[in-house]
Amino acid sequence: MLEGTNVVGWFNLISNIGFPTVVALYLLFQFEKRLANLESSIHRIGEYLEERNEKHGFIRKRSKGKEKQ
Repeated sequence: MLEGTNVVGWFNLISNIGFPTVVALYLLFQFEKRLANLESSIHRIGEYLEERNEKHGFIRKRSKGKEKQ
């Protein structure tokens, strides 16, 4: 959201809503991107480990709809 704005846009934001608010919003958006990347990486690792374990016979494949009881 805030990445494509120019310097004048930054100054307008700072003058309208304040420097701490602009910094907080910027960091929030950056943090959100990193969390999304982390979530997808964790998902890929889980899939890889499940496939590897099934291939080597370490665990049985559980259906994705059933949860552990």
